[in-house]
Amino acid sequence: MNNELIKSKTIKVSAQRHLVIPKEYYDTLNIGEEVTIELHEGQLVIKPVIKVSEDFAENLLEELIAAGFSGEELVAKFKEVKQQVLNGEKPYL
Repeated sequence: MNNELIKSKTIKVSAQRHLVIPKEYYDTLNIGEEVTIELHEGQLVIKPVIKVSEDFAENLLEELIAAGFSGEELVAKFKEVKQQVLNGEKPYL
């Protein structure tokens, strides 16, 4: 969760186990049609599904090379930035 302020809100769960994500959270996280839900240490963690284009890896490599990365440094930075993107974080080159 980086250094972001943790926000908390109580919401109702219907008899059918449905819940509504507050609009503020929905908009902030750029949630699309799907989310993943995890059970982590007794808590539910809901994350937006991050969809990337088919040429995501190629575009990322081109950007990293243009930024001056090469060799092992390129591989390490690629893995780091790829994980940031897949976690829904803003990548830092």
